[in-house]
Amino acid sequence: MECQAAGDPKTGAASARCGVMTGDEQASARAGVFAQTNSSAGPVTTGLYGAVNANGHGLSVQHGHTPGLGSSTTVAGQANLMMNKQAEINATAFHTHNRTHDQFGGGLNMQTAGGHSAALGVAHVPQFNMTTMNASGKANLYTSPSGNFNMDATANANRHMSGPFRGKSDFGAGLNMNYRF
Repeated sequence: MECQAAGDPKTGAASARCGVMTGDEQASARAGVFAQTNSSAGPVTTGLYGAVNANGHGLSVQHGHTPGLGSSTTVAGQANLMMNKQAEINATAFHTHNRTHDQFGGGLNMQTAGGHSAALGVAHVPQFNMTTMNASGKANLYTSPSGNFNMDATANANRHMSGPFRGKSDFGAGLNMNYRF
């Protein structure tokens, strides 16, 4: 069994996940439970998850319930289109259902051995006739010789193609530093 927990004392956001895994890098299955909240005053979402993976392809399902807000179920799939020692490219698709609306989407993502990544995607919410396209990227700026310290630059952009925010764009950028003790 493997368990992970994280928290932010400033905002009260916290998450915990425990599960089991069987298999190896070529083929595996995992299942478990989780709990998460976005603030110390917010409700706690609890749920369960399961996933199977084989040769870079995968299917997953996650169901969560938030008291007072309802439940949400997401089914997702990934197909590996190309993989070698330098990079891999994957196609993804998902469907999320909750009590008020459905959301569908998919995209392409790429990761390199040097720590760089890029993703393009689209999501659609039929009940609001809302379609959003997104792009994101990460560039590894520095990794220490020991591998303990890492610094990345990130950027993302969203463009609302239809729905209530049609024609609007959102942009973001960041600098992430991580040190493993």
